[in-house]
Amino acid sequence: MTGLALATSVAAPPASAEPRPAAAPDDQYDAPLAITIDALKPGVLPRTGPLVISGEVTNTDLETWTGVRLYPVFNAGPDCAQNACPPAMTTAAALADAASSDPMSLVGTRDTNVRFEVDRLEPGQSATYTLTIPQSELRARFGDPETGVYWLGVHALGTSPTSGNDGNAVGRARTFLPYVRSPRATSVKTAVVLPLRARIAHEEDGTLDQSSTWEQALRFDGELGGPLSFGAAAAGIAPVTWLLDPAVPDAVRQLALGNPKRAVRPKVPPGEDPSPSDGASPTPEGDDADAPDPDTPLAASARTWLSRAESQLRSGTVAALPYGDPDVAAAADTLPSLYRAARQLTGTEVSTWDLDTLPVVAPPNGYLDLPGIDAVDDDASLLLGEQMFPREDFTARPPVGGLVDDRPVVVTSTAAATGGPGPDAALAPVALRQRILSEAVVRLLRAGGKQPDPLTVVLPDSITGTGAQAFWRELDVPWLDLVGLGELIVPAGSPADGEPAAERQVDTAKLSYPPAQEKAELSSGVLIEAGQLIRAGRSLQSILGEDYTVGTELVAEALAGTSYALRDDADAGARLTRTKDWTESQLGAITIDAPSGVTLSGTSGSFNIALRNELDQPVTVDVAATTDSGARIRVTNPVRLAANSRTSVPVSAEMTRSGVHNVTLRVVDADGTALGAADTLPLRTGQVGVVIWVIIGSGVGILFVAIAIRLVRRFRRRGADAAGEAG
Repeated sequence: MTGLALATSVAAPPASAEPRPAAAPDDQYDAPLAITIDALKPGVLPRTGPLVISGEVTNTDLETWTGVRLYPVFNAGPDCAQNACPPAMTTAAALADAASSDPMSLVGTRDTNVRFEVDRLEPGQSATYTLTIPQSELRARFGDPETGVYWLGVHALGTSPTSGNDGNAVGRARTFLPYVRSPRATSVKTAVVLPLRARIAHEEDGTLDQSSTWEQALRFDGELGGPLSFGAAAAGIAPVTWLLDPAVPDAVRQLALGNPKRAVRPKVPPGEDPSPSDGASPTPEGDDADAPDPDTPLAASARTWLSRAESQLRSGTVAALPYGDPDVAAAADTLPSLYRAARQLTGTEVSTWDLDTLPVVAPPNGYLDLPGIDAVDDDASLLLGEQMFPREDFTARPPVGGLVDDRPVVVTSTAAATGGPGPDAALAPVALRQRILSEAVVRLLRAGGKQPDPLTVVLPDSITGTGAQAFWRELDVPWLDLVGLGELIVPAGSPADGEPAAERQVDTAKLSYPPAQEKAELSSGVLIEAGQLIRAGRSLQSILGEDYTVGTELVAEALAGTSYALRDDADAGARLTRTKDWTESQLGAITIDAPSGVTLSGTSGSFNIALRNELDQPVTVDVAATTDSGARIRVTNPVRLAANSRTSVPVSAEMTRSGVHNVTLRVVDADGTALGAADTLPLRTGQVGVVIWVIIGSGVGILFVAIAIRLVRRFRRRGADAAGEAG
């Protein structure tokens, strides 16, 4: 097989426009030759020098193709005058229509002065190609072009045993070719954001499930390894913004340790590294057969990813999501406190990286309803998709520097993130880059010489490191200013283009949140289970104290269990329930035993209750007492219990009303949250003792009166006897 690139006139089919084929949707495009555009240099229509296109052509047919010739295609040039080429695109709507258009639709005419030849392609065989269009040819085609976005394509013609050379392309590729007539007049501030978010699901024993999925995610082309590699390629070329779920590094650290089971053990002292850098790993409690293996390929991949992530994130802007990337819209109605809990947890691994972060809320699909927006009660910025701002209500463009109360709003270009037109892979690096450049061009045109709207693009997690350096290099054009996301966030206290905060307020009544989005939210059942697990985890952490971290880990598991990534997971709620039951069993190991009943000898007194700790760890708890208004109960709190121990706790009581009072004693944490154990006893007042003393006193009084009467009578009798003897 041989190939030849020609920049002179050669024998070829006439330069007439491609005949219009019948419309065919993208999923039905099945041309026998598949063409990719893997490199385009520069990424814009050049003023000097050639335009170089390279890629691959593959025979996807069952027949052999011979005499394959590849030609560039443009929607400019003398042939377009008679063949009605589509005009240059100058609006975002035109770009969107072009990106979704039929891949077989007419986009321009072939430049037959440049071609690349492949002698023969067997079924399944591929060949690389390069088309170099010299500046003289570009000038002949474009003359004095206006600012806009042009079509660039590649057509393949050839012959097979059943198909002759009829002038129709048997393979196509397309992309956008932007051009700015006055490139230094102004520039579009553009932030490219790379997501590091993933599905994190824990089993009842605390291990991460679906280890095979994690192994794929951490690879060079995985949803975590791919964006990391892509962003690393920007080093020294362009600023990068990372959109980070702090739960991801924690999960990867767990994998690096061999994915150990959850264990209630003292935390690692400061300065000691729990990572198995030398292949060793902390041995958890229990049978050695259950010990994690830190020497697996997955553990090695996790350690590599963590090392790379720490290095890359320190050199870029980090936009931090709430821990676990919770479904904020769903939680706003069922569990309003979830957002605050997720924001307070910064992540164990990330906290050691010493990063400066920007707090943000960025739903993966760009949608967030008004209750969800209201739930963001801190200084986090809202990254909302442009589809939330209908054209008819927002004067053809979303707001710039907008606010919802004091919350800054950054509008992301979800259209740019969808990539380029088919039949090429829409999210291939070249397709994405050309779409970003093109979106910047239409912003320049819309600005009309004023400062253009900024452009924020959250790239898909399917991006990989392939072609990444070329992606970043070709974004370096005079009219596009790559910046970190922080430069596009305008806080409430700062003016935006001279507009006061009051005039920057977004009319939330006009925001679009379709019913389909509401239907897709995480179910209330999942959120209820998460809320109960959070409460139980916090209680466990409270009674164990600062020497342990298992309670915080349980809260982290609960937050990760409410992620957007779990919206379609039917087992999400059940997993949280199983983990909650395990946590409650730990709390249930603290029991209380009160007497069957207590009778005080007076209006006040004391008695003892017994507390037992069946855990292998010491705990500190409180005892809370509840009764009616006729009694006051006091317990000496807090109570410190050694591991596997029993202790007696004094309880004092004071009665203000006679009768029987039922007293309920509960074991609670320091915040007063019940742990589960409780006992009830009847308490009789000491007023009965007063009656007894009255009776006794009355009896004593009667006795003394009787004695006095007897003495008086005796003296009288003696007096009478003495008088009789005298007479």
